[in-house]
Amino acid sequence: MKNLNIHIKLTGLSVCMALLLTLAWHPIGLFPLAFFGFVPLFYIHYLIQQKQLGAGWAFLYGYLSFLLFNVGTTWWVWNASAGGGLMAFILNSLLMNLPFMFLFHLAKKTGNPLKLLPFICAWLAFEFFHYRWDGTWTWLSLGNVFANVPWLIQWYEYTGVAGGTLWILWVNKSIFHLLVAYPGLEKQQRLRKAFNLAFFQLFAPVFLSFYVLNQFHDQQKNYIKNTARVMVVQPNIDPYKDKFNGLSPYQQMVKMLGIAEANMDSTVQLVMFPETALVGQLDERTLAQEQTVFQVREFMKRYPNVSILTGADTYKIYFPGDAVSATARQYKSGTTYDSYNTALFFKSGDSTIDVYHKSKLVPGVERLPFSAVLKYVEKYAINLGGTSGSLGVDKEPKTFFVNRVFGVAPIICYESIFGEYITGYVQRGATLLCIITNDGWWDDTPGYIQHNEYARLRAIETRRYVARSANTGISSFIDDEGGMLAQTGWYKGEALKYDVVLNQQKTFYVEYGDLIYQIGVLMAAFLLFTLFSKRRQLV
Repeated sequence: MKNLNIHIKLTGLSVCMALLLTLAWHPIGLFPLAFFGFVPLFYIHYLIQQKQLGAGWAFLYGYLSFLLFNVGTTWWVWNASAGGGLMAFILNSLLMNLPFMFLFHLAKKTGNPLKLLPFICAWLAFEFFHYRWDGTWTWLSLGNVFANVPWLIQWYEYTGVAGGTLWILWVNKSIFHLLVAYPGLEKQQRLRKAFNLAFFQLFAPVFLSFYVLNQFHDQQKNYIKNTARVMVVQPNIDPYKDKFNGLSPYQQMVKMLGIAEANMDSTVQLVMFPETALVGQLDERTLAQEQTVFQVREFMKRYPNVSILTGADTYKIYFPGDAVSATARQYKSGTTYDSYNTALFFKSGDSTIDVYHKSKLVPGVERLPFSAVLKYVEKYAINLGGTSGSLGVDKEPKTFFVNRVFGVAPIICYESIFGEYITGYVQRGATLLCIITNDGWWDDTPGYIQHNEYARLRAIETRRYVARSANTGISSFIDDEGGMLAQTGWYKGEALKYDVVLNQQKTFYVEYGDLIYQIGVLMAAFLLFTLFSKRRQLV
């Protein structure tokens, strides 16, 4: 009976953790609950150690917690692909459970279940590596939870999302200690601990956010503000019915250009069309001869001062003697080629077309993890109606230039989740972050809204305005403080125009990247070494 009661309690704690974190995320967005979300997990750890349950039980209840959290927040992935959603839930939960198992084994070695710093270090290391491997799915990095309250995390210009992750975990640790480790202290000591938690850990970062924002405002007063008028077009072409199997590429371009033309004026300098706006597998060696490219050129003749950024579905054929990439595939005829999710840039007054290939690909959709090893299962990649399998990539970001001070970052869809990668565009001269995406795969669910909100984090980290053109979903403009300036409605074909500020200054985060993650990795590596050594005194 005692064993049954403890397992009922552990199951209830797992559900409680998942519920708290799910409610913290959009669409509910009760972000303060994130500061309590890991307390049930820490209590699971404490009880397992106290009852001397084995590693199997630790794995089971940790995994249950993270599985329910993943399903509760990203259930909408199922809409695009049931198989892909299932694999995302299973594998991401498994990876999230690794820091918990790391904590379990360290506690077994030291006999002290109250030392939680190892878990924080391990979690930071987990998020760091999760951004950098083939199976990356970093949608639920903890620091993302503050995306809809940008006023709270203006210091992301120094720390990036890692700062938010550290904040959440540290407060959870302190709350758990206040509830479990400190009841034996005298009342005055417990009050002192509670005050320290409330003032220095919960509220001090909020005050810091306002201070950083005031400093940013003061800095901006000393700089001349360059501006540019940008238009984002949302054509609202159904990705399941019309995008790849219904409307012809010509018809789709007529619709997009018609929306743009209806909203054009002589002050517009850049028009943005969404991801894969130009469909039909365009041959990169003969782009100028493609019908949809010709349509774009004809539009630019009517508006000679306008540059255009657009997504495209392209491929490149390799000829004998060409260096062939690891992602290359073959037609039945034996011809070798690469397919790409591409951004094309048509500069005003220039006959050339600049090309960038999406680098951060969606696992299981655009890239098979470890494709060099698992090439034989590439045919099972999830097909969302466009190009599937492992696509070709560019190895680093590219920036396109409308003029000397107007540098365009061509960020394609999923790439907007990767904070440190986005800094590469800014380091190469980008003064405006331009996100082109197609969020209609998830239907009217929290997915496309979360994706739009996450762009606010990139704005703060880089202090750049964001222009976002979505095929379906939400197109928007975001200022350099993460504020939402304008946005379209769901499933509406329309265009937005806004005068964006072109900031040329570089933030600390742009210069130095994810330092907090790197420190977490070093500390986790030290603790891992300690786990396999004879030393028993851990941090």
